[in-house]
Amino acid sequence: MVSSSFLSKWLARVNSTLLSILLAASSILFVLFLYYSQNAFLEAFESKTYDLRFRDMRGAIPLEPNIGIITIDDKSVAELGRYPWNRKQYARLLDKLKAAQVKAVMFDAFFPEREDQENDRAFASATKRAGNVVLAELFEYGQDGQVTGVTRSIPEIEGAALGVGNINFLPDDDGVNRRSPLLIELEGKLTPSLGMMAAMLALGEKEYTIESYEVVLGERRIPVGENYSMWVNFTGPPGGYPRYSFTDVVNGRIPAEQLTGKILFLGATAPGIYDMRVTPFHGNTPGVEVHATVADNIITGRFIRQGGWEALLDLLSIVLMGALAFVMTTRLRLYGAIPATTILLAAYIWFAYYMFSGGHWINIIYPTLSAILALLVGGSFRYLVLERSAREMRSMFSSYLSPKLVARLEKDPEAAKIGGDSKEVTVLFTDIKSFTTFSESHPPQEVVSRLNEYLGAMVQVIEQHDGTIDKFIGDGIMAYWGAPLPQPDHAILALRCITSMADRMHELRENWEKQGVEPFSIRGGIQSGEVVAGNVGFAGKKMEYTVIGDTVNQAARLEGTAKYYGITYLVGENAYKLTATNFRYRELDKIRVVGKHLPVTIYEPQVGPNALSDKQIASFQSALSLYRSRKWAEARVGFSGLLSELSNDKPCQIYIDRCIFFAENPPPEAWDGVFNRAEK
Repeated sequence: MVSSSFLSKWLARVNSTLLSILLAASSILFVLFLYYSQNAFLEAFESKTYDLRFRDMRGAIPLEPNIGIITIDDKSVAELGRYPWNRKQYARLLDKLKAAQVKAVMFDAFFPEREDQENDRAFASATKRAGNVVLAELFEYGQDGQVTGVTRSIPEIEGAALGVGNINFLPDDDGVNRRSPLLIELEGKLTPSLGMMAAMLALGEKEYTIESYEVVLGERRIPVGENYSMWVNFTGPPGGYPRYSFTDVVNGRIPAEQLTGKILFLGATAPGIYDMRVTPFHGNTPGVEVHATVADNIITGRFIRQGGWEALLDLLSIVLMGALAFVMTTRLRLYGAIPATTILLAAYIWFAYYMFSGGHWINIIYPTLSAILALLVGGSFRYLVLERSAREMRSMFSSYLSPKLVARLEKDPEAAKIGGDSKEVTVLFTDIKSFTTFSESHPPQEVVSRLNEYLGAMVQVIEQHDGTIDKFIGDGIMAYWGAPLPQPDHAILALRCITSMADRMHELRENWEKQGVEPFSIRGGIQSGEVVAGNVGFAGKKMEYTVIGDTVNQAARLEGTAKYYGITYLVGENAYKLTATNFRYRELDKIRVVGKHLPVTIYEPQVGPNALSDKQIASFQSALSLYRSRKWAEARVGFSGLLSELSNDKPCQIYIDRCIFFAENPPPEAWDGVFNRAEK
């Protein structure tokens, strides 16, 4: 049955997770609301990204080669006199262009007042002879945004033209021209823009139709928005289209073949005439170039689309970016999610630019805002609430736990109960042999330096084997496996650790000998069993996570007992049983420690360069069996023979001494072969 405390914790965790998901979802819904309401502040930022994509990302693109501009420039003003000129100059221009067989002449100018009969008639006649002239009209708007009137050329001149086109602009609130009114309606009649009229002449189309958010011109389906406005796909900075000075054309300085077949826009480029517009590429772009760009867009079919499936992709991006940013906070936590979300946003911006280069304007600001809000709202909640216990664990254990175990604790803080719990662990105590003598015979600086070198090496080995370093006791180390996180193979990990410690100590000793300094050795005790694990100390002053109990005491006493037997490591019976199939051991003795009535069997693990062979272990075991069978002489012979091979093996010498003693002083009949330790 599931305990009520576990169930309550599980429900609390589930509720907190659901709340964090709801917060992230709310932030995404909030951004969707802003998107639908077309928030003016955010729309202004999105408009700036439109400019950015042109100016700083895409740059200029190839131009329609049959579009050119006849410029009313400073040179023309200097030669022909102060602007405006008399209309005979325009008549001269049209005659030159007719002779050059241009395709169309688009006037970004109108003539609303009469000049004189002769000049007006001359201009009208030239316009009639050309047969390909389109004049401009300018519509006026009231405060309600409705068309209230129109300014056009006088009837004689307009009547002689092939047609008229509106030259209105639709600057946004920041003054940048990004759209062009493709059609303007007045009294039930629609007037195409000058650029659209030029495209119709270039494509040989005389009619157009209107469909839902599209103006259809032959095979061209031009995307339009409210009031038939078209997003202008700007081709580059001003000056891209070929420019021909008005005075050079009328005075025959431009070869006719350069003009043949072209659609020529006539307009002012001289700054003093004040026909400059702000575009994404430049703050001073001649208005006539904007009309030429509209014609270019329609002729080449290069449009910027923002509607239909682009809007659907915007909505999908808002949801997806917010969801991905939140998921990152659940997988990487806040500090990892921030750079990951930055990379995600960079990838999305690249995707938005890629789509833009294909003519599709998908939103950048709203999906970016969705990701940031989901990260901050959902992620901050997780950081402040859900990950609080993980941070507590990290703060508590990072100084003495391996990074891998700390990471596991952060992911599942409930796996470690820090208030006190029974756990199955393996405990290791190590100590430096004769360290007191060493410290008394060496300068303090050398003692500390050598001790730090040794402790640093051992700490690395313990952490590599996922051990928990409990404390340093002078020159000693206490470590354990199986807490605070359960480790089913805790005993095997501990034995692998001391195997690596033995190898590392061998390397340290070799280095010290090469340096000409006195080396030292260590010994240790290992025992497995049940302990109480939890925070111990004075709350608010000094608290530490540790393990306490008889298993800890046994491990400490085994470390001290290893000194008596003259070996490096001594393993208790419980730890032996858990690892017997994985490591080689020599059974050393059965002892009864101080304060205990039940005897325990102790073992020496065969680790390091001085490990015994299987044959030597078998010889020792044979002699030990003879000893426990009270065959003192035969046991003595066995231990002596092994000692001749091992020379300095203290366990063999101990048993030889015992055999001699018991031969002269036989133990009682109830003797069980157990050695009673008189020291801890």
